[in-house]
Amino acid sequence: MGFWNWFSEIFSSSATEESNPSFGASSSAVAVLEPSRRALRFGDPDLENRENPWWAPPEVVDVDPRPIVAPEMSAEALAIENLLVSHFDGHDLTMPPMPRAAERVLARLRDSQSTMAEVARDISEDQVMAAEVLRMSNSVFYRGTEKITSLQSSVTRLGTHALRTLMMHQSLRSAMFPKSGVDRDVAERLWRRSLASGCVMRGLAEFTKLDPDDALLIGLMHDIGNVLVLRITHERQVMQTRLDWGTFEYLCFECHQEFGELIAEAWKLPSELKSLISNHHACPNPEDPLRVQRWMLMLTDMVNQMLGYDVEAQYDLMRSRPVMELGLLGRSDFEDFFGRLPEEIEEMLASLEVRK
Repeated sequence: MGFWNWFSEIFSSSATEESNPSFGASSSAVAVLEPSRRALRFGDPDLENRENPWWAPPEVVDVDPRPIVAPEMSAEALAIENLLVSHFDGHDLTMPPMPRAAERVLARLRDSQSTMAEVARDISEDQVMAAEVLRMSNSVFYRGTEKITSLQSSVTRLGTHALRTLMMHQSLRSAMFPKSGVDRDVAERLWRRSLASGCVMRGLAEFTKLDPDDALLIGLMHDIGNVLVLRITHERQVMQTRLDWGTFEYLCFECHQEFGELIAEAWKLPSELKSLISNHHACPNPEDPLRVQRWMLMLTDMVNQMLGYDVEAQYDLMRSRPVMELGLLGRSDFEDFFGRLPEEIEEMLASLEVRK
């Protein structure tokens, strides 16, 4: 079943509402982000050297995803780890809600009798959402030959499928950036990672015949469990010693699949997407109906590690297990995709950056 058939089922009734300084300090979080941005700036000889491209660094032999190794943790960090694990059953946890505006638009999109004019009118009633629809329609993903300035034209350009993806994009953004209760700089780093994942997955869809908006959605949502890690650790740290960035990243890696499954259940996401959210690090079995999507996610995470959006690691991507399993080894068009990917990600991030 396609990911979008589930909207017809669940929205038919009204829905309810490396040793770094402390990651909680704004200056520290920015310092962690800056090296990645510098590394991705074009004009860097290492990125432009086709004999030694970024996806095949010299003297690198790793071809399988590298798990995050547990750091040496303080007593407080161990206590936070135990607290996170204790919430795996979902008890005493408040799930981030799906925004009502997104639910309303999704319900409108579900109705086969609705027109795009009606969808545009619903979107116009929420200024934040209207601005995001305009931004997305002019983003690297959907832009046409001219910049669009009217909401009606943006809705028409995006179409039903992309609008549904955008509603989930907005829901994830709302969960990542509540009005209070999280460190905004840390949330922005996680948000950039999610957007980069969506961009990589959408690009990979060209080679795997997956619907590009389905791929974008999977990339955006697969690490959504980090939202709960972010919230729980922030609540604990307001009265305790702050975690260093490496420890926080490890806790996200350790817990995000379990927490992601809880959010997927609360948001009534389709079973296929829920399965990918709850298990995307293990190598899939050959008979797994979602094996292609899982290999794509593994490759996406490896790309993010190499480009600085995730915990740093180096691989020989063209000889990596996911590339081989996806049948992309030796394809010149796939190497061309890698060649333009860093610039495309940065362009997309610039067009969809969080406005402070």
